[in-house]
Amino acid sequence: MKRQHAHPKHSPYTELAINTIRLLGVEAIAQANSGHPGIVLGAAPIMYSLFHDHINLNPKDPFYFNRDRFVLSAGHGSALLYATLLVSGFESITMEDLKKFRQLGSKTPGHPENIVLPGVEVSTGPLGQGIAMGVGLAIAEATLGAKFNKYTKFVNHYTYVLFGDGCLEEGVTQEAIALAGTLKLDKLILLYDSNKIQLDGKVDASTNYDVKKLFKSYHWNYLKVKNGNNANSISKAIAKAKSMHNNQPTIIEVNTIIGYGSRFQGTNSVHGSPLSADQIQELRTNLRYKVPPFMIHENVKEQMALVYKRGNVHQRKFNLALQQLESKDLNLYNEYIKLSNNQFAFNNAWFDTYQSKPDTSTRLMFSDLLQYVLIQNDTFMVGSADLTSSTFITHKKSIPFTVKTRRGQNIFFGVREFAMAAINNGITAHGGCRCITSTFLVFSDYNKAALRLAAISNLPAINVYSHDSITVGEDGPTHEPIEQIPSLRLIPNHFLFRPANKTECIVALEHAVKSTNSPTTIITSRGNIAQYDSPYELAMKGGYVFKHVDNHHINIIATGSEIPLAMKISESLQAEGINARVLSFNSIELFEAQSLDYKATIIDGKPTVSIEFAVTTPWYKYADLAIGIDQFGKSGKPNDVIQHFELTSDKIMSKIVTWYQSFKK
Repeated sequence: MKRQHAHPKHSPYTELAINTIRLLGVEAIAQANSGHPGIVLGAAPIMYSLFHDHINLNPKDPFYFNRDRFVLSAGHGSALLYATLLVSGFESITMEDLKKFRQLGSKTPGHPENIVLPGVEVSTGPLGQGIAMGVGLAIAEATLGAKFNKYTKFVNHYTYVLFGDGCLEEGVTQEAIALAGTLKLDKLILLYDSNKIQLDGKVDASTNYDVKKLFKSYHWNYLKVKNGNNANSISKAIAKAKSMHNNQPTIIEVNTIIGYGSRFQGTNSVHGSPLSADQIQELRTNLRYKVPPFMIHENVKEQMALVYKRGNVHQRKFNLALQQLESKDLNLYNEYIKLSNNQFAFNNAWFDTYQSKPDTSTRLMFSDLLQYVLIQNDTFMVGSADLTSSTFITHKKSIPFTVKTRRGQNIFFGVREFAMAAINNGITAHGGCRCITSTFLVFSDYNKAALRLAAISNLPAINVYSHDSITVGEDGPTHEPIEQIPSLRLIPNHFLFRPANKTECIVALEHAVKSTNSPTTIITSRGNIAQYDSPYELAMKGGYVFKHVDNHHINIIATGSEIPLAMKISESLQAEGINARVLSFNSIELFEAQSLDYKATIIDGKPTVSIEFAVTTPWYKYADLAIGIDQFGKSGKPNDVIQHFELTSDKIMSKIVTWYQSFKK
């Protein structure tokens, strides 16, 4: 028998509550003279039905672990979310906060930000990413449930995502929903605000697919509500979606009217333009709404108190389940406590016995070291964009994550780089899980938007990129990264590591595992590179003396694959009477976090050369001469490509000698 999910009967004040959400939203937008009233007026019944009847949240404790997750993928509708949280009794937001909508320093920014307002699960705005993050949240719920639901339904919640036509048109959405159907994430429910209007006009001017057939082809349940103003019908559809445990996620298409009640309803004019005072008064008349601006009627407060009552009961049940877990399995309980606080295991001693080969690729070495972390952290997910055989980022002793094996740690993302990174963000945002994803460095451009959103959101997502330079050779310029490393370093609140040896790989891993509020990118080599030891304590500083020479005349900065090259050049320069100290900058971001005194011992005023097979311009912050590549690569054998660009050790040494002689003059 299918489980039934009843929903409360709506009161005579249902319409008043919905219109309160509408007017609070459009009044905040009007006061800011900026925002998107169309979705607020059209989708308010969806939000009311979800929050009043279904979602399990505690407005007084919005972070309890087993809460339902809600994502507003259509992040431009932030005023709708803020108004809903306010009428639902969330203590994290006040009427004054709503009045400061889109103002500097407010808790109600133009698009929802998880780091600003409790009740916002993930930051959204770039369309489509919210749906992909919803998929990640659902994956996390599934694997954590499989781990902890040994005695009771301990981790057992739904993920709801509200989105519109713009989100559905984004390619990242198509990638994400295809994977969600494949993985059979049946506790993921999408709420589609289907109004057939977007900013430039009607949706059918650019899009003509059949939504039902599209989702059915991806193995989703499809439900439809023809009247988006009928809260009862919406609530029944959500209840049905929760009862359809057939190993398929569900989409509910709700036919709404954009800008409902305003003079511009049903047109693109109301999408992103605030209503004037006269137009809001006209809206009030049309909706028969008489409550003064920025006020909530007592009957609405009483009605929406159901959100807290239901959420409080749900949380108490969770706490009882937690007590039961503690009494029956103390080890599992203690593990939950750590994971719920995002405390993951890491111990440098794990790697003591690991011996790298004299010449090896850092992709292979990093993969070997990663296994220790994955074995000790069984809620770490890992996967690649169909490149596991090349990046080596996999759990060698685990199984795939499927509907039958929710404890599998390997996710087959398919060739879906953008969705992969966005799903990673969702898994990370859930709590209790982490995800490590990988592809070729050159394809980081496909998922950079998700990396940026992770940095904005303080999400410690982990992304690994192999095939780090033009030394991939035969694949040619389309696969040879040139500008990717510098462009990734430009992302604020983001740490990039380019390790050269075992020590630097461990440093990168440790930072990634222990990070709590910033994403980590790790770049590995395809080709084998000579291995040199370096002290762990120095490598932890991000930039340090890799090779010391007495009375050095110049510094040579290098990273990752270019460290052995710099070492060889340093030795050759001695024959020319030039003492060259080698500096490893395994992480510029870590280096910049060091004290001014320390940094002055590294960038010490001596003539400095940088060597990195990437765009040279950013290196002039540290170097007087930057050696790299400022054009696209070539197709050919790796050594031939290196020689073509005059990046062999003898050519570089010759450039340095000539430069240093002129520098002395």
